[in-house]
Formats: sequence, C-alpha cells, structure tokens
Amino acid sequence: MFIVAITRWGAGFDQQLPELASMLGMFPYDLRARVAGPLPVIVARIPERERASQLLTRLRDWGHGVVGCDADTVPSAAAMHQPRDFSFDGETLRTQDHASAPASIHASEVYALIHAMVLADHQTTKERTSKSFSAARAVLTGGMVMTRTSTSTTHSNTSESEERIYLFRRTGTRLGDPMLFCQHQLRYTGLGEAMGHSSHESFAALTTRLRSSFPGAYYDDQLRSSRRKTTFTAATSASSKATKVSSVISSNASGVDLAAYLLVMAHSRGQL
Repeated sequence: MFIVAITRWGAGFDQQLPELASMLGMFPYDLRARVAGPLPVIVARIPERERASQLLTRLRDWGHGVVGCDADTVPSAAAMHQPRDFSFDGETLRTQDHASAPASIHASEVYALIHAMVLADHQTTKERTSKSFSAARAVLTGGMVMTRTSTSTTHSNTSESEERIYLFRRTGTRLGDPMLFCQHQLRYTGLGEAMGHSSHESFAALTTRLRSSFPGAYYDDQLRSSRRKTTFTAATSASSKATKVSSVISSNASGVDLAAYLLVMAHSRGQL
C-alpha cells in the first residue's frame, strides 16, 4: 500500500477539490473532511505504485508540498531503538534500551529531531449486579420472591499524554530508523545537574541538550502542539461473580509515528 500525503498547502485547493475527489472516487465533502486535520494529511492510500505516483505528481503540479511512500517502509515505534539510559560523550550520544542493548550516534549522522506529543484515551465501563430484599415484591408474589436484582453502571474516562522525540539519522541519501525518546520511559541521570524534578522538566532539559548537541539537525515541533486524531487500539473485558469491567483504549501513537516520518521525508525532498 502506497501513502500520498500533503505536507504544505498551496493555493486554490477549493477549486481543485472536485477534480481530486473524482480522481479518488470520492465525494468532495468526504475528501474535505479527510484532509481537514493538521499537516501532514493523508490524501490517499493506494495499492498501485503507478497510481500513487500520478496522484503525487498532480498535487505537486497544483503547487502543494507532497510526499509518498510505501507503507511497509514506515518504521513503527516497536521497531525503533527506545533509550532507557543515555549519556553525552563529546559529539557522540550513547544509549541503552530496556534490554540494555547499546547504541550510539555521532553528531554528523543526526539529520532531524521531531518533537511530538502522543495521546491515549482510556474509557472504562463497570457494571455491578446486586440482590436486595424487596418488600413490595414479597407482597406481590405472596412471599414466593423476596429479593430483587439491580444493576448499576458507571463510566470513567482518563487521558494520558507523553512527549516524544524521534531522532532520525542519515547515511548518504538514506534515512535510517529513528531512535525514539519517550518521556515516561527514560532515566534522566545522563543530564547531570540539568535533570529536573519531574519527567516534564527533565524532558524539556533533554530537548534543549539534544538541540545544542546537534545544531545542524532539522528540528520540528508541530506534532507537539497539534492534536492528531486517536484511533482504536485495544479492548479488554473482565468479570467476576457480581462485577463486569470493560475497557476501550484509543491512541494516536501510530499516526504520530507516520506523521514524523512524513515530515522528515518532506524536509529531505524540499516539500515543506
């Protein structure tokens, strides 16, 4: 599957919308809703490379910044090196992940730092069933039924956020898989005296240190300030004799992974 995304708006999209919708086999209203979110926006996912290339060319001819990629080449967070510990050794950043696997990167290899915010929503429903004595029911049934069963339902919603930095390296013309720094997974002792009293303060200090250590890297924080849509991630259900608890989790993590990759690709190709 090939992804085509707009990374910079040109002029005249309202006039181009009907033709673009026709190319994609959509109604203009539906297409407008699809591209209404923050950049980069996914215009289409197309099975055929040639059709995706034709769409990309058409959008660029209209003056938009556009990139395309094979969905299979987009690195997922699970495949990225996610540091737990880190240290700065001159112009080299050294890290270890949760399994103590080491990695290092020299300042000359760092191409981009993409600063993002990942959101997760957790919706929980709890149903509790109980029996209690019912005088009215006892009278109505002549004492045959003395209790009644009642069910109470409660709903709760919690939201969590986490800052992330995707550190992309570049070897020649090729972008390598990024390192992924996650706010709540890091130990910040590598910051020394700059370590804060909270993960929020420490992550801000880490961001400053990364930017000063790699001044030649492209830095972009638009994914930190723009909320991307969350999608269904997982559902769980558990029950006991009298209680049933079900949960639904949604997150924008995979969408942010893709957006970070598209931004770096767009920068490397002059499409921002």
